[in-house]
Amino acid sequence: MKIATLLMEKANYDAQLMGDINAYLVSLKANDIPSISTEMMIRELNGMGYTVDEESLVDLLANSKYISKVTTDTIELVHRHNKKSDEADKDSVHKLAVKTAKNKVKK
Repeated sequence: MKIATLLMEKANYDAQLMGDINAYLVSLKANDIPSISTEMMIRELNGMGYTVDEESLVDLLANSKYISKVTTDTIELVHRHNKKSDEADKDSVHKLAVKTAKNKVKK
């Protein structure tokens, strides 16, 4: 029973971590910031209470739709400019903001 509880807590932690990472990446993209240092992202995540190092962050971001290239030094965001993708980005920002606000209210 305790193992199941630990596994559930890890799954929740992982889901919250990815949600916060995606929200942060979307906010960078919405502010036309094309890249960020991996170290800065780790500091932000540590400030949110997560424990992440360079290699684990690179692994987490390897398949992200918001990332064009990720290394242990820098994170480069996908940068597309067209009206259709801008509308989709606005939708994503709105959905992530609502989700983050609801998660903060639950705590």
